[in-house]
Amino acid sequence: MFNKKAQGMPMNVIIIAIIVLVVLVIVIAFFAGGFGSITNKIKDLFGGKVQGQALDTIIQTCQDACDNAKGLPDTAQPKASYCKSTFVVDDDSNPNTAPVKVRCGTASLGADTLLTDAEQKRGVKEGGDLGIECDVRCA
Repeated sequence: MFNKKAQGMPMNVIIIAIIVLVVLVIVIAFFAGGFGSITNKIKDLFGGKVQGQALDTIIQTCQDACDNAKGLPDTAQPKASYCKSTFVVDDDSNPNTAPVKVRCGTASLGADTLLTDAEQKRGVKEGGDLGIECDVRCA
């Protein structure tokens, strides 16, 4: 009867499309931050080096957590993030020194700053608190 063959995409078109996509990703990566920052991020990701969060960011997070905890009833305050959270902080902005695990303030004694095995292997040091005082009942 009818002898129709299906139209297929030639193999060289598929290969060219893949090459174009790879080049497009490389160009976007270059304009998004340069290759230097990409290689540094990849090295940090696979190098096992721990970088702490920025100190000013964590201080703001603790102050926000304090404000949120103040709005909670007394029975719920011990479960607030101000009382329970710990952070790995880069306290001196030096990438060659180890980050420190801290809690927000002295009221947040429920936040355990003891290091896990993984944190010890990665070079994190045990710290105290950031001194963000808050009038909440954590205990």
